[in-house]
Amino acid sequence: LLLSVFYYLYGYEFMFESYLYHLVRSDTRHNFSPYFYLLYLAKYDASISEAHWLRFLCFLPQALLCMLLALKHYRSPQRCLTLQTISFVLFNKVSTSQYFLWYMWLLPLLLPSLDMRPIKAVILTVTWLLGQVLWLATGYLVEFQCANYFLLMHFASLFFLLSQCYIVCCLISSFRTLPEKKLE
Repeated sequence: LLLSVFYYLYGYEFMFESYLYHLVRSDTRHNFSPYFYLLYLAKYDASISEAHWLRFLCFLPQALLCMLLALKHYRSPQRCLTLQTISFVLFNKVSTSQYFLWYMWLLPLLLPSLDMRPIKAVILTVTWLLGQVLWLATGYLVEFQCANYFLLMHFASLFFLLSQCYIVCCLISSFRTLPEKKLE
């Protein structure tokens, strides 16, 4: 209903700015995304930037992961929504620090369903922080020192992605088994 009201008031501009813009957004600065470097190169190379399939290709891992996680974890909404949100942020074309807040506040919902030793939680936290620090250090050199370390920043983005995937896999392997529902 609300969507219809604002569409009636503001038309296509409302739809584009609210929803569609995120499908075509391309941010080549301060971006943790694994696609950052490809988008950076596409900005200056017409042969890459005109490849319309590129946008679809970047969206495909997000969509597939969200569907697969829904199929696997549908019986636990907390698990499902948290894992889908993490995956969506990790494989987004644009992923900046504030995007991590999308899933950080969901993590406490997982605590009751985790069977994880405290040392493992510390290791995962350090892994997350290491990925952040590595990327932020490289980002600082690029943004504030004007150093041409874009390729290094790309490797930092890939390390960050791999570290986050490791954390997600550890979370999934630490989930307690859900009781089977009996059909009556």
